[in-house]
Amino acid sequence: MAAAAEVSEPIRILVADDQGVIRMGLAMILDHEPDLTTVAQAENGEEALRLIEQHDPDVVLMDIRMPVMDGLVATERITTANREAGRARPAVLVLTTFDDEAYVLAAVRAGASGFLLKDTDPDLLVSAVRAVHRGDSLVDPASTRVLLERCMELERQVDGGTAISTPAQPDARWAGLLSHLSEREREILVWMARGLSNRDLATKLFVSETTVKTHVSSVLSKLGLSSRVQAVVVAYEAGVVRPGEADVRWDS
Repeated sequence: MAAAAEVSEPIRILVADDQGVIRMGLAMILDHEPDLTTVAQAENGEEALRLIEQHDPDVVLMDIRMPVMDGLVATERITTANREAGRARPAVLVLTTFDDEAYVLAAVRAGASGFLLKDTDPDLLVSAVRAVHRGDSLVDPASTRVLLERCMELERQVDGGTAISTPAQPDARWAGLLSHLSEREREILVWMARGLSNRDLATKLFVSETTVKTHVSSVLSKLGLSSRVQAVVVAYEAGVVRPGEADVRWDS
């Protein structure tokens, strides 16, 4: 109930999945919470876009593999519309399985606020929705980091034919933008990449959550990103955080 007290109005959710049983199951879990309400259900991305216009949800639970229009296209259209309108909602939380790992990184790059395994614990699902609603995208840091590392290893194999054990070279395209970050903002980026929430960051850095949110917003703005998860991907691509390594790099 403590979490529910943080909002005066229920968080409005749209569930998009092509399997009716999954949609109904997710809706039942969400509607059991006093601060959450399912306002619409869609069986494909095209229907989700239409229902967003009608119901104005705060969060969209988006399956990746759907007919007519898949979750990747729908996510990109939602986040593009948000960016053009200067708004942050609806946030998109992607539903996935480890079989979908080739698609997850594309969804994150498209602007999804986070992703969650379909067989996740109901309590984590509820926490995840609340988290993306308040801006804490990394709702399952351990799974997020492992899955991102696996996705990027897969990309390197497909794009460059390199062996899994070959370290990735930092993506130079981010160097210029990263140089605009202050030392504190760089620190924030590193710890975001390691899975810390705003609350965790505030505790670790001995500052208020409001201060952390200000720094996070500045990082996203300077990097031209729309979500914390995108910032995590950039941290990996730029070589700031390396898969399987604890070291942080800030090459000049």
